[in-house]
Amino acid sequence: MGLASDEAFNKVRARMAAVDAKDRKVQAVLKFHITQGGAVVKTMMLDLVNSKLYEGDDAAECTVKIDDQVLADILAMKTDPKEALQKGLCEVEGNKELLTVLKEQIALLK
Repeated sequence: MGLASDEAFNKVRARMAAVDAKDRKVQAVLKFHITQGGAVVKTMMLDLVNSKLYEGDDAAECTVKIDDQVLADILAMKTDPKEALQKGLCEVEGNKELLTVLKEQIALLK
């Protein structure tokens, strides 16, 4: 059984393939520790510098520990990333601003 965030990540992957990396406003690497029941079940890397989205655990400017459904809701624009952070629905290490600008990048996926 897949994760709720898998479909949204597939949309992100397709969008990344369609956009020239030089046209991106955000040039950073984000890491998502995706959890279910509090345990990390998958770690995804969103590399906006090299236009890559992959499962892995590499260095990142921003690391987010987040529940799978909350992440799926953020990627579907049902939940605002800044609001999720303020409500304690995710934990962020590193540059928290990258999580808040993620909303702008997600809006381009539609």
